[in-house]
Amino acid sequence: MNQHQPRCERSELSGRYTEGGITVGVEIFRPSGSDEWRMEVTSLEDQLTEWNESFASAHEAWEEFIHVVNTEGLSVFL
Repeated sequence: MNQHQPRCERSELSGRYTEGGITVGVEIFRPSGSDEWRMEVTSLEDQLTEWNESFASAHEAWEEFIHVVNTEGLSVFL
């Protein structure tokens, strides 16, 4: 690992999420020592969606992901 890259803490909320035959990978993480959580969603076709804002908690990031799924559908990440 590059010494300039901070080590990240991965949330236990990270993992695969499947709905309606669509599966994506949800990564919720923060650099070690940071209080700000980040989120990325990756489709099985490697389409990456990154949130520009950070979250106060991993749970807050997960709630945002579920909100997007419930309002726009999982296909928004394809």
